[in-house]
Amino acid sequence: MSNKVKIVMVGPPECGKTTLTNFLSEAGEVGSGEYRPTKGCRILEFEVPNVTYNNTAASVEVELWDVSGDRTYETCWPVIQQGAQGIIFVYSPGREEHARVLDNLYTHFAEQQAVSEAQCVVFCHYKPGARGKGAKLSTPFNKISKIDTHLDDDSGSVKRDFNDFIASVMGHMSDVVERQENFILQ
Repeated sequence: MSNKVKIVMVGPPECGKTTLTNFLSEAGEVGSGEYRPTKGCRILEFEVPNVTYNNTAASVEVELWDVSGDRTYETCWPVIQQGAQGIIFVYSPGREEHARVLDNLYTHFAEQQAVSEAQCVVFCHYKPGARGKGAKLSTPFNKISKIDTHLDDDSGSVKRDFNDFIASVMGHMSDVVERQENFILQ
């Protein structure tokens, strides 16, 4: 099994996807304050060292797709979804309309692509100075881990949570490969 994983990061416009992507990949500036919408998507490749899954420790090559929240790019979603092994849903606290956007994104990126809950995570991203509680998400998100992300207060935990998510996705992929191999041997 390859130690490479494709992760897509989706959410409404201006919720912090690009800031999180830059932070996690250690590429570019984080939180310059000026909003610049992503056009279509950006793909960043980086390595996460020492990922432990199924009693295996390895470095994992991550291909992180930062997907624009602008619905004008929705026609690109089928290409972006193809081969995705994990999905990070991002939204901002205190923005109830974000919950409705996440429902639509869940349908397109997880449900239609048969991506399991184990391959998904929700980041409730707090921009500097932001307050409030995360929106009440719909039933499909009940079995998906939800994590509050604060880059100004606790950026180390954001990296740990991301690395744990990568380990979960790799573990799921490893289990799928093992089941397929066992089926062939029967």
